[in-house]
Amino acid sequence: MDRSGAKLEYTFTSGGEFPVDLSPYRLVVHCGACTLNGEEMKHRIALAKEAGVPITNYGTAIAYMNNILDRCMKVFD
Repeated sequence: MDRSGAKLEYTFTSGGEFPVDLSPYRLVVHCGACTLNGEEMKHRIALAKEAGVPITNYGTAIAYMNNILDRCMKVFD
C-alpha cells in the first residue's frame, strides 16, 4: 500500500531512545505510549511541536492508510 507516492525512509527508536532533535524528520509516528508516563508523552509532543514536525499515534496512521479513519471518528460526532 503506497499512500505517499514517495520513497520513504524510516528511523525506529524504542524506550528512552527518542531523539531530542526532530528537525531531520517530516513525521513522528508514535506508539500508544503504554509504558510511558503522561509527562514523558507530553514532553515528546512538545519536542515535535517545537521542531514543527507533526506527530501521530500509529493506530491513527494505520486507520488513515486503510481509509477507515473517517468511520472511526464518527463515534465522536
